[in-house]
Amino acid sequence: MSRFVLTAIGPDSYGIVARVTEALAELKCNLADSRMSNLSGHFAMILVVDGSGDLDEQTIYKAVQSRCSELSLLVDVKRIDGSIENDLDGERFVVSVYGTDRPGIVAGICDILAVHHANIFDLATRVIETETSPVYTMVLEVALQDLRELAKLEEALDSKADELGVTCSIRPSDTEEL
Repeated sequence: MSRFVLTAIGPDSYGIVARVTEALAELKCNLADSRMSNLSGHFAMILVVDGSGDLDEQTIYKAVQSRCSELSLLVDVKRIDGSIENDLDGERFVVSVYGTDRPGIVAGICDILAVHHANIFDLATRVIETETSPVYTMVLEVALQDLRELAKLEEALDSKADELGVTCSIRPSDTEEL
């Protein structure tokens, strides 16, 4: 078996997911992992794809391009070495950040998480337009290996949030969703 990562981004339109996955199904590829999202009118996808041992990047690329040529997708395919085992897992938490939109929020919060060895598993941001001013939102799922560090992490996040002029909270992850 061969494993690949496929990325595609382009203007959002109907049928992007259907066309890409149909091309992969014709090659008898299986989706092992995926993330897909509309980002300000552009659709982006990252897929981890398993295929036969003789499959190569060019074959996958050509199959996807032939199905999606009129969609203006930027497609890239790279072979990867299976799953990567790491020791970055731990107890899961959700970090929520809200405030007036400004540069540096993601960098500031993520720096604190890195310093305290909180591994980011998922991160989503969005600007919500309101009648008064745009509100920046960021939600992260992180893993913390050493729960004794939680109080220090909370304190550091509170301090950084004050500095950035945002509110920040951290809570245990409630569910085992995707």
